[in-house]
Amino acid sequence: MKKHNGLLAAVTIIFMIGLFSCGGGGGITGNTPGGKVKKGVKMLFDKKYEEVVKLYVKKDGQKLTEEESAKLAGMMPMALKEKESKQGLKDVEILEEKISADGKEATVRYKMIFNNGETDDEDTRLIKVDGDWFFVIGN
Repeated sequence: MKKHNGLLAAVTIIFMIGLFSCGGGGGITGNTPGGKVKKGVKMLFDKKYEEVVKLYVKKDGQKLTEEESAKLAGMMPMALKEKESKQGLKDVEILEEKISADGKEATVRYKMIFNNGETDDEDTRLIKVDGDWFFVIGN
């Protein structure tokens, strides 16, 4: 049950992760933490769950197992349903991107703007693995 709660928390984080596209908006493009956030959210709202799962690693930088990936992907539609009740995602604004001094960890604060006018301000943690940024699942 504890693993299930951790995955559910991760799914919740996914929906709080901003992404509308990797390009444009605020100079956040390419392989940056903010760009990764935008990419992940866009794929989530496009219901590309298997692709979103590939953007996650464990806190030690290891890839998720096939079983963990399948569970996470299976929970995404439930989490997305709550966000879609806000008439879908209009845009994602990166408010702040902090990268650690060693360049291996980042925190991104962002605002999701929904079509009904509501907004959600959130933040998420990413780590760099083999030169690419990934969302961290778990504590």
